[in-house]
Amino acid sequence: MPARPLVRPGDRAEADRLHAVLDEFERDVEPLIGVAALRTREVLVAQIIESQRRSRYIERLMTGVTLTEPSRDPASGSFDPLKAAILHSRDGDYDEACWLVLLSVHFGRDRRNDWQLSSDFYGRLGQAGQWNWANASADVMQLRAWLDANQATMRARGGRFGNHRKRESLSGSSANGTGAVLESYIEWVGASHKALFSSVAVGATPMKRFASIYESAVQVRRFGRIARFDYLSMMGKLDLLDVEPDGLHLVGASGPQYGARLLLTGHSKGQPRNREIERRLAPLRDRLGIGYDVFEDALCNWQKSPSSFVAFRG
Repeated sequence: MPARPLVRPGDRAEADRLHAVLDEFERDVEPLIGVAALRTREVLVAQIIESQRRSRYIERLMTGVTLTEPSRDPASGSFDPLKAAILHSRDGDYDEACWLVLLSVHFGRDRRNDWQLSSDFYGRLGQAGQWNWANASADVMQLRAWLDANQATMRARGGRFGNHRKRESLSGSSANGTGAVLESYIEWVGASHKALFSSVAVGATPMKRFASIYESAVQVRRFGRIARFDYLSMMGKLDLLDVEPDGLHLVGASGPQYGARLLLTGHSKGQPRNREIERRLAPLRDRLGIGYDVFEDALCNWQKSPSSFVAFRG
């Protein structure tokens, strides 16, 4: 029985283009030892295409899909914080749109239960009101108390943090729990998101502005490299900020760092150091014609299974 093709027929032209770029890079610049074998090269190309597909999904939400009110109603069973962010942005409620992106990143999307954890928190488990930006920023202490009183119920309902946030806690009172994360975010933002970004988004290009906000966002508790990268990447995709990732940001990374090193050297640990990896892979990213968010996502997923394609989601 013939092996199942790694890419769909509609993606064949893009796969051929990516293969050609990899070949040219090796001829003109340096060998990519991690994809010397055809199978690993094919899997990397398939992961890049899968990452491009995820990025196009957000583009479709912005332009090609009719979004309905249940998307922003946590009681509807159809709540989606990213769709809700788009709807609030269209309504001119910039603070709420940014807050919803933050919640989407902090809680994440679980492959089994989708956005349930975000929905349960945002809708206060069906109790009165919502933990929207106005209420959360006005009474952080009440928010933290509510988390402590309701975290057991939220866990019992089956909501889980997404893969990028699987070590997080729902605690309202602990120094590293959700309450502390949200309070530090609210303190970082201050009076409004627009005021914050106008003061910290320094730079003449989207990449430079990404870098400046990325550095500022270190003030958010437990928002390390991956959370800041995901948050700012999504803010850019949703046109809430004119930013674009300026690099892979491998310092503090695990999966993308392993994937980048594996691509260059054939092993995931050891030398070269992060700055050297970034310098050597920047021209490859340029030639591939993809954003650093797509490149980072593809490298992270590829290194988990370099010779067998798996569509990692959630």
